[in-house]
Amino acid sequence: MAHRWDPQTFIGGANIAGRAKVTIESCIAAAAAVKCVHPDLPVIFTLNHLAHLADVNADFLAEVAHRKVDAYRVFRVKKRGVANLVPAQSRRYRTICVPDARLMRVQRWIAQNILQVTPSHQASFAFTKDRDLRGAAAVHANAKWLVKMDVRQFFESISEVAVYRVFRTFGYGALLSFQMARICTRLPDHHNQGKRAHRGRVGRGPYSAKSAGHLPQGAPSSPMLANRAVETLDRKVKRISTNSGWSYTRYADDLAFSRSDKARRGDAMKLVKLIEMSLASAGLVVHRQKTSIAAPGGRKILLGVLIDRGEPKLPKSFRNNIETHLYALLHSDIGAEKHRANRGFSSLIGMRRHIMGLIAHAHQVDKAYAAKLYSEVNLVDWNN
Repeated sequence: MAHRWDPQTFIGGANIAGRAKVTIESCIAAAAAVKCVHPDLPVIFTLNHLAHLADVNADFLAEVAHRKVDAYRVFRVKKRGVANLVPAQSRRYRTICVPDARLMRVQRWIAQNILQVTPSHQASFAFTKDRDLRGAAAVHANAKWLVKMDVRQFFESISEVAVYRVFRTFGYGALLSFQMARICTRLPDHHNQGKRAHRGRVGRGPYSAKSAGHLPQGAPSSPMLANRAVETLDRKVKRISTNSGWSYTRYADDLAFSRSDKARRGDAMKLVKLIEMSLASAGLVVHRQKTSIAAPGGRKILLGVLIDRGEPKLPKSFRNNIETHLYALLHSDIGAEKHRANRGFSSLIGMRRHIMGLIAHAHQVDKAYAAKLYSEVNLVDWNN
């Protein structure tokens, strides 16, 4: 969305309102700093101004920025593919933080009106305009070597300091950038628990806190803010991979590298070490158990897509799985409830969301095939 700005109109309105000359000049300078970055960015002067633009109560936003309230509903979901025998509870579950409706509104406004104005780094394919999962996979199609790496606790590793810097790069003032960073981040759980016990009085001063917040997984602004926060890292990793003869893409926390010429496993291992060091310098940690190196002749699947035979395709195992789901759901002797029990889902809602997620994934790779799946799933009676 383009946000028009006419300084002459602003000056005229400010003079009529009786604003001081120094105030008007400061506002003009602040607007110019934003518009120099990109003409479509919205001019925002204060937290109250942001509240007006997003149609959210200003006092509520101030409480969030001062860390007086924890405006999130927090729950855990089990990670897919993680065995029950893993001892560390934090490794088995993903913490989801759903913001209050008012906070979600302003976070969504920030994402749509600020973060989407310009595209992320060219290597980033998730949560950015005109790029998708299929595009990320297509970069590595027909690769002889494929290296996959995963960042542990990606969102939680992006601090409010990094988010503050993102807003500063868009030209916004220091105080407003700090306040928006607070609005888009959340304190660690242990700190929120202590904060509630102290009735919101943590540290000294109106904006102090005992620890910095981080991006909450579940907030609409977090994915794009994470992309922006690691743009310097993307440039560095892109430079390293290109100089070493590898192609590089990042899809959120999934990093992929490939090459179609001759190489040795030692070359891949050297690349992994260089990338690990680059991530560490940016405060990110590699999930080493998920690092993999696929050599020539091996089957290569990236982001759930088969890439070793020309255009990206859905693996046969994926197709069989989703088609088996639909067969059972539409069979007169099975149906939704029996299939739920057979597959071990705790609820019909959970199973339905899982299946719709599979079809959404298929849609990113093969729209014609996904259309067929959608037409079938629409025939399912979820009440039987």
